Amino acid sequence: MKNLYNKGPFRSYEWGKIGVYLKKYGNKKWRRTEKSEIENQLKETIKIFKQRKKRRKLIWAKITKEIYGRTHSDYRSFYSEKAFRNSIKRAHVKRYFLINKIKKK
Repeated sequence: MKNLYNKGPFRSYEWGKIGVYLKKYGNKKWRRTEKSEIENQLKETIKIFKQRKKRRKLIWAKITKEIYGRTHSDYRSFYSEKAFRNSIKRAHVKRYFLINKIKKK
């Protein structure tokens, strides 16, 4: 690092004597910019971005329940087969249909 903090933009392009406060401000500004320059030069590594996780395949199902003679159907999605099986084992489930979504090209 060259001692350039008393020249150029760090002294508002002045070449005469400056006050203590301005010198302090110029020194801080010079250190901050010079430090980032050196870090950039030393850093030769390439940033590797994290790979995206694969999306989980959802299991879509239409579950029909019958309670006191009334039927109620709803569409539900599940992340795992275990959750799907557990929902089928619940009380009052009369039937279920698995729904396969067709991907659009």
